[in-house]
Amino acid sequence: MKNQKFFLPFLLSVIIPVFILVIFGFLGISEVWNRKISDSFFLLLPSHHTFSKDVVIVDIDEQSLAQYADNPDLGRWPWKRTVYPILFSYIQMGGPKQILVDILFTESSEDDSSLAEANRSFPNISHAVNFRTDISAGVDIKKDQNKRFEIPLPKDSPFPTFNTVSFPNGEIGQTTPHIHAVNIIPDSDGTLRRFAPFLKWGEAHYPTIAYQAFAGIDEIEPSLKKNSLVLTKKNQNSTYPLGKQGLIRSYFYSEKQIKEIPRYSAGGVLQSQTLIQTGQAESEADLIVPPGFFTDKIVLIGTSAAATHDDVVTPFGLFPGVIAQAVFASNMMENHVLYEIPEIWGGVFAVILLTISTYVLFFASHHWMRIVFPIFATAVFLISFYVCYRFDSVLPPSHFVTSFPVSYLLGYAYLTYIEGKDKRRYNNILRNLVDPSVVSHALEDLESLKKGGEWEITAFFSDVAGFSSISEELSPSELARLLNEYLSAMTEILKSNSGTLDKYIGDAIVGIFGAPLKNALHPELACKASLTMIQKLAELKESWVTKNDYTESARKMKIRIGLNCGPAKVGFMGTESLASYTMMGDTVNLASRLEAAAKDYGADILVSETIEAACNEHFQFRFLDRIRVKGKDQPVKIYSLLSTKEKQSGNERAGEMSYRKAFDFYNKQNWKEAIQEFERAQEFFGKKDAACQLLIKRCEVLFQEPPGENWDGVFSRTTK
Repeated sequence: MKNQKFFLPFLLSVIIPVFILVIFGFLGISEVWNRKISDSFFLLLPSHHTFSKDVVIVDIDEQSLAQYADNPDLGRWPWKRTVYPILFSYIQMGGPKQILVDILFTESSEDDSSLAEANRSFPNISHAVNFRTDISAGVDIKKDQNKRFEIPLPKDSPFPTFNTVSFPNGEIGQTTPHIHAVNIIPDSDGTLRRFAPFLKWGEAHYPTIAYQAFAGIDEIEPSLKKNSLVLTKKNQNSTYPLGKQGLIRSYFYSEKQIKEIPRYSAGGVLQSQTLIQTGQAESEADLIVPPGFFTDKIVLIGTSAAATHDDVVTPFGLFPGVIAQAVFASNMMENHVLYEIPEIWGGVFAVILLTISTYVLFFASHHWMRIVFPIFATAVFLISFYVCYRFDSVLPPSHFVTSFPVSYLLGYAYLTYIEGKDKRRYNNILRNLVDPSVVSHALEDLESLKKGGEWEITAFFSDVAGFSSISEELSPSELARLLNEYLSAMTEILKSNSGTLDKYIGDAIVGIFGAPLKNALHPELACKASLTMIQKLAELKESWVTKNDYTESARKMKIRIGLNCGPAKVGFMGTESLASYTMMGDTVNLASRLEAAAKDYGADILVSETIEAACNEHFQFRFLDRIRVKGKDQPVKIYSLLSTKEKQSGNERAGEMSYRKAFDFYNKQNWKEAIQEFERAQEFFGKKDAACQLLIKRCEVLFQEPPGENWDGVFSRTTK
């Protein structure tokens, strides 16, 4: 049972969610969700990097095509290749670091010579290469003809491998100073988040546009170290984390920064060139796109016009492909890349939080933690994600986002079931012990009810005088009927006064006032219930006499009640399957002794001094004696509960005063005066008073055998 107590919560809140994570990981769902969820977070988080100031775009946009709609060379796509040398020449006037062309020239054209001439004139031009998986695609060029573009890297490098490469055609390819691959590699959901610094054709490696932007015309020494790419440029190392297939997770800055990347219309560049040639521009201020915009810049020439069909899906939406290439170029140049933390660590992070949540949900003593912890755990996850993001790392989010809700829902459902089961069990017990209205309040805090505690209560004990003789006179069926009728009536009174039935012991009733719900009025409620029981018994006996029911002894039945209030331990005690709500302690023991002592004093209800002190404003008590019960050294004053305050008669008050006067003589060992005063007190009570008779006999004995000077006036009872 103990093992089950721990195993089931752990199974539901940890093992099952972890099993789901393993399945999702095996199916590749976690990887997709990690990237989608992280995209959502990146949309909300502020960017902590700034797009490179060294990257600009010359864009063949809708304006460029519309501006030259009537021009046979420029009014339709693709443009004639004679146009590009004009663009190159104008850009070169500004002194750029490099011109990266994001347009393929893989097919032959009658205008190839113009581009070849530009290649010879400008050593900082790099042309586009297209890698393909289909063997028949593109223009196959022998590797030895392009060996000068290969990057020295190990043959078993992780970078994407392709079957075919389409290099720039003919003379363009022979004269191009540099080349770069322009392939994009979207994730399985079609979103572009990663890029490759190199692509492989067979065992040869070729640079991509991002790498070429970083390298420029400088000598670069690349190397691979522990899932990282290290590029050494001018004796300085730049390290880039490599993920699956040798891809690098791009840092996409922010939507605002992407939209604000410097983009100059190719039509504006050509128009500025025309202004210079015709002498209409006296200074750069007169030009639409001054050459100074390209000074010391990496210039990407690409397209955004709809007719070019070059759009890609990014984490921030649909953008022209040249925009994505510009982002990748900035990533490489500024080392703005993200390290994707392995999924196993995302799982470990989630399992730690799941384990803590299991403890909080099932074993923590403070119930408010169940509500607060999901908020706390979510905050821990979000803060952890943000801290990792600030350090250019991506904490896999899908493990927490998937497993924590599942864990908490399963755990909470099980907990609700268990608590409901416990409530039903304790409800079944309590509804027979207390008033139904008390049960619902008691079950509101089930844990406290189950644990119990120690606080002030009033212990109630009642017993039928001479019940053994009565039971001998009745048949079993009559005895059962008598007991059921009597106990039902008394228990109903007990419950209606917020009392709790502890147990029946034959004809005896044991009750608790002030538990399981604390009630400051428990002494008064116990007194009220006791007086009502005496009255109810009189009514029962009257009905039995009228119906001539039971025997003569039963129709004259009397009960004795003992009450005491004070601290006691209360709670459910017993086994899991059989438990009862009960009380323990000296307070309880004294109440039991008082019930037994009531016979000697002829009292229906015998109470302790703590009851009298708490209730003397509303009830009439009669002082009887100072006794020391068996098992206790501390003496206690005992009182008889007579009635409510308003029902007290004048004779009772006079008799009480006379009795106290007699007891003072008794304490001073003035035995004769005490006997005389006790006899006088009897006259006020109008009957042969048992308490007065008891004290008179005691005085006569002590008169014959004086107790000595150290006598404290306390009578020690030797029986329970």
